[in-house]
Amino acid sequence: MHNKNLNIFILAGGLGTRLKSVVSDVPKPMAPICDKPFLAYQINEIKKYFPSSKIYLLTYYLSEIIENYFKKDASIIILKEQKLLGTGGSIKNAINFLNLDVNDSLLILNGDTYIKPDFNNLVSNFNEIVILASFQEDCQRYGTLLINNGKIVRFVEKEAGLKNSYINAGCYYFNNLIFFHNIQEEIFAIEDKFKEYLLNDTIEILRYNDIFIDIGIPEDYKKMIDYVESHEN
Repeated sequence: MHNKNLNIFILAGGLGTRLKSVVSDVPKPMAPICDKPFLAYQINEIKKYFPSSKIYLLTYYLSEIIENYFKKDASIIILKEQKLLGTGGSIKNAINFLNLDVNDSLLILNGDTYIKPDFNNLVSNFNEIVILASFQEDCQRYGTLLINNGKIVRFVEKEAGLKNSYINAGCYYFNNLIFFHNIQEEIFAIEDKFKEYLLNDTIEILRYNDIFIDIGIPEDYKKMIDYVESHEN
């Protein structure tokens, strides 16, 4: 069982430009799904595994809407960025702000993606860095992962017509924070640094074949509503 000091970050600062046609007045993670914002469903899933852990929401765009909704939940802490830092810069900024120890561990999720992995498995059975790899029949919206012996060989760029591959589900576990201590930049995308890291080190994957809904486009936003209506009610 996991016993290190686990920190949980959810990246919730994106602008959500592709969803504006259906959700224009709130940040993407707060898109209404039935009677709750999208983010609440993912948080509820995490709390099943880590009921006593604090969850840090890394915000930027329309942060006050997120702050206002979760202000009564003492387990949720908002860390608002002063400028857009990219996915990796956002994480590094929060690590520095919280003054986390290099030996702390970190679980990271995207605030616009709904997943239900075994989080205990994710944080208990890996020694360095692990990425949740989600199997997708249709991969054309995403880059894919070239995998060998449970490790990532290469991140493959988006390609039209690509099918039946594993993609980066945007969920990461770091057993320690050395990865971030070696990065000098303030603004960067996490996947770019993963690619550099792979030149000398390995990144493991946890294969995941369950629900994956990225609400970044209207069709998948609708898919999430349909999912909640059929499973939660």
